[in-house]
Amino acid sequence: MRMRRFVPGLAVGVAAAALIAGTAGAGSAASSEASPKPQARTQQLVGAPEHGEERVPAVGRRWAAAWTTGDTRDLARLYTRDAVYTDRALNLVFRGSKGVEEWETGSRQLIENLKFEATGGFRGGGGVVVEGVFSGHIVGAPRPFAVPLVTVLRLRGNLIQSSNDYYNRGEILSESGLPADWTPPGS
Repeated sequence: MRMRRFVPGLAVGVAAAALIAGTAGAGSAASSEASPKPQARTQQLVGAPEHGEERVPAVGRRWAAAWTTGDTRDLARLYTRDAVYTDRALNLVFRGSKGVEEWETGSRQLIENLKFEATGGFRGGGGVVVEGVFSGHIVGAPRPFAVPLVTVLRLRGNLIQSSNDYYNRGEILSESGLPADWTPPGS
């Protein structure tokens, strides 16, 4: 299995921009105050892969661990009742904790040995950015895959109000040995 390496600062920088953009609507004072701090934290928190998981905020570690347990209720329990889970690569949106459970159930039916390993992240602006490696084996594909993924979690208290997953669908298909226009059977 090929493991791709990418520049953590770049991937998290993109996610940081998304996170910061959410705080920009609060007004110019909040925007100018928030901008320099997350950028500095990104460089500081995501530089050392061997210690990356230790630097992921607790909710990000719980989120990553929930994807690994196999019990779909573990992930759903981390979300508010009115949560929104968005997979940007597939342009899919799931609503509420039941929707989160549905998304994970469908993902596990399509991808064997589905895992997410958190390698870095940071907290700021009412949210958490988690960087890591998304891996598994699409049912019927010739090979497993392992690709970078960044998730932006927006929080309400200690629960996730919304999440946005960012990864390259084409890279998953390529690593899996599937054509670029592949779609799951029955879709």
